[in-house]
Amino acid sequence: MDEHARPQTALWHVDQYDNQSSVSVAATQLDPPRAVTARDRQRILGEWVNFFETARTSITHLRLVSRVPQELLDALAGQPQLRSLEVKWGPYESIAALAGLQRLDHVTLNGATGLLRLAPLTALPELTRLTVSQAHRLHDFETLSEVKTLRTLRFGNASPASDGNCDLPNVSWVTPLSELTDLTLPGTRILDPDLSPILTLTKLTKLTTLGLPLRRSYRKQVFELAAHSAPFAAVAKEYEALDAWKKQHR
Repeated sequence: MDEHARPQTALWHVDQYDNQSSVSVAATQLDPPRAVTARDRQRILGEWVNFFETARTSITHLRLVSRVPQELLDALAGQPQLRSLEVKWGPYESIAALAGLQRLDHVTLNGATGLLRLAPLTALPELTRLTVSQAHRLHDFETLSEVKTLRTLRFGNASPASDGNCDLPNVSWVTPLSELTDLTLPGTRILDPDLSPILTLTKLTKLTTLGLPLRRSYRKQVFELAAHSAPFAAVAKEYEALDAWKKQHR
């Protein structure tokens, strides 16, 4: 198993960093005895901000596993060697700092409830895997069509415990993503239920059940497209399985 795929104990103080290449960091939401007072918590956060801004590290895979304020995310501009970044959640509005991280190939932005724009991602020439969840304030989701290196895309609301769908006017924006092999749109409401643009993705092999919410407006089209697309055929089987389960439990 790759080092960055193994479960990790999160570092909470900068002194715990020992030249690892794969790191989980909890810079906030610290309880006693790690942080007793609000001043302690602010100091620890400030130390992490300074660390990421100024330290030359070997970190290529970084997980931020607690609340991520804007200043912490901005500090990552000082880590240009990063290959993957996973953010658990946070109130940050901007990901401008990521535009300079030219080696990023994997970005996960969970709990991105304050995020306004995805445009900085278009500056990443090696980005192949992207997850964006709960970005309810997003102004430019169509920007995803410009990230043509993507092979795996997960966009929507991936947290079953949270409220609210992510509304998408349509799925026509997927057509330029010719390298896409895996598409998931969990917790989305597609206002124009025309799913046919997905057929243009000739390399697509996986369209997960969660990728198409089980809405009546999609059902007929899914079965029609199943005759022309293996990914849609798999989704149709999931519809059939759900129907069988409902019938059995009436």
